[in-house]
This record gives sequence, C-alpha cells and structure tokens, in this order.
Amino acid sequence: MEALKLYDTSAVIELIVKKKVDVIPGLITIFTAIEYPPSVTKAVEILYPTKDDYALAIKWQVELRKRGTPLPAVDLVIAAMAYNNGLELITLDKHFTIIQEIEPKIRISYTIPI
Repeated sequence: MEALKLYDTSAVIELIVKKKVDVIPGLITIFTAIEYPPSVTKAVEILYPTKDDYALAIKWQVELRKRGTPLPAVDLVIAAMAYNNGLELITLDKHFTIIQEIEPKIRISYTIPI
C-alpha cells in the first residue's frame, strides 16, 4: 500500500498549473489553502496543525537557529505535520533538506509522483 502524501504549496501549484490535475492525490495543509486558494477545490482533505505540530516545529527551529539555518515558520509547521502524521512530504522547495539533517526519519520527496 502506498504511503499517504502531504503536498506543500510548491508541489500543489505544479500539479494544478502545469500538470492540470483535477484532484490533488493526497492531503494539503490549511497553509497551502491560504497561500494558494485554487487548491481548496482540488483537495481531497485539508489537514490542520495541532499543538504537537507547533511544538515540534519550535524544537526544530531552536536547533536550526543554533546552526545558523532557520527556516520559515510555516514550512516548519508543514514538515512537522507531515512527520507527526506519518505522511511523506511532497515539495519542490529544496530548503527542506535542512530538516532532514536534524530529523533523518522525516520522509520528503522533491519530485511530483505524477
């Protein structure tokens, strides 16, 4: 059985604008819905962050700031949501690789699986 996927805004825009999909083949976050409203009509499910997601994003940001490589808050929360829900994060934004340095178990794909 294929793992469920969480699509970041960059991947969603690629799917909708360039690949012309009718349905996003996975979940999106409320942040993607806000950043790119056309995604709402093509989403199967919209995932909302929990306190645990915010806590993990803060933990990661503390470590990233120590290293001098902080990330945008929304991207950290999206990554935490993927990790905490056992989802593979699909994104075209390469800066997520920094998270893999501090959390090697996070599953991130930098290509669109369609």
